[in-house]
Amino acid sequence: MDISFSTIAQGTFVRITVDTVPVQENTKRISRVATLDGGCVISNNGITDSDRTFKFTARQVPEDVRLSLWAFFQNETLVLLSCPEGVFSGHIEKVKIKDTDVDVSFLVYEKLTLD
Repeated sequence: MDISFSTIAQGTFVRITVDTVPVQENTKRISRVATLDGGCVISNNGITDSDRTFKFTARQVPEDVRLSLWAFFQNETLVLLSCPEGVFSGHIEKVKIKDTDVDVSFLVYEKLTLD
């Protein structure tokens, strides 16, 4: 599966073929507080795309792509991610490069495409 990262300001673009398919996963904004009578109160504030984190693994990534991705990680604040689920703006939280293998963690700010 191909994914791509791009910058908003400079229009720089990096495409990576990833080995892991992101799991369609999210969590609700739920909190539980114990009450004095032994029960609890649960507040459910729903679901938002901004609670999501995408994690990708790619193997045998060319050096120019690894360097570009590292530059995105170090220098860009807001990055666009394009993947089969849509286009998202957000931040690259973590990049791990070992030899030619790359692991990326991307925190979603918002989804830019409709479902």
